[in-house]
Amino acid sequence: MRTYRDACGVTRALDVVGERWTLPVVRELVFGPRRYSDLASALPGVSTNILGSRLKELTDAGVIAKRRLSPPAAVTVYELTPWGAGLEPILVSLGRWAAHTPVNLEEQSFSASSFALSLRTTFDSQAARDSELHLTFLMGEDVFEARVAKGVFTIARHEEHPGLSAHSRVSTDSSPTRVHADPKTLAAIVYARLDLAEASRDARVRIDGSPASVTAFARCFTLPTPPMEGPA
Repeated sequence: MRTYRDACGVTRALDVVGERWTLPVVRELVFGPRRYSDLASALPGVSTNILGSRLKELTDAGVIAKRRLSPPAAVTVYELTPWGAGLEPILVSLGRWAAHTPVNLEEQSFSASSFALSLRTTFDSQAARDSELHLTFLMGEDVFEARVAKGVFTIARHEEHPGLSAHSRVSTDSSPTRVHADPKTLAAIVYARLDLAEASRDARVRIDGSPASVTAFARCFTLPTPPMEGPA
């Protein structure tokens, strides 16, 4: 592992997570354990050898751990250690800091975990203080359940195998509104770049339940105020 050979805490942190593709790997593990194939699918820009190297480096550093799930899955997964989980608020802060840098959703990748983490990044507790909402987002094989309850937001991934998530299946209590779309479309809807009715007409999103709940949900998220001076 390359090192700055600098005693500053910032550079020591970069010694561990400063290599290219390291933090995106951590981001994908924020919502629970992932198989190698899951990570490769969520990070289409990373080569097989680089992904393998980053996983080994993070494991050796104690940021992530590797374990074998019990049957019927019987697969190997990677997950954040308690120390590695401490990176989540740092990722959220980085996301807020970068919210006004140029982005092109059409040309850049955007995973289901990216969408879920963006919601944690932009949640506005004041805007949501009177809201009671329960939505399930179905993004292909990735399923996330989100709740807003009087200024508090939670979102969790669901997996068929309990070893991959704290929740083994999507709950059915309170009949959540189910939203079927890809992560890019959902981000465009939540952040007011895409009209929900238009997306429904074009079959980019399918809603089982109340469209009004989706609109109300989107109002609970606010992009950070732009700085006085930002990127050109």
